[in-house]
Amino acid sequence: MLPDGAPSAHLGVGVRAGVAVDEVLALVGAVLREAGLTRAAVRSLATLDARAAEPGIVGAAAELGVPVRAWTAEELAAVPVPHPSALP
Repeated sequence: MLPDGAPSAHLGVGVRAGVAVDEVLALVGAVLREAGLTRAAVRSLATLDARAAEPGIVGAAAELGVPVRAWTAEELAAVPVPHPSALP
């Protein structure tokens, strides 16, 4: 559990079919380092519904102890996202 006021992150992860757990975790680690966060800040991994069952995503989420959240392409298209996302 994070202390009150501690930063948290829900990470959107796009992957290709067959991605390895280690690749996903390496990406997560790089993003967290860039943002100045630790693994403890991760609250979920989010991805396209068609990729939510990919072993690399599922395994990385298990390693991090967080759920996988799946979104349809239509749901994602409706969300305004700055490019690149603003880091703290």
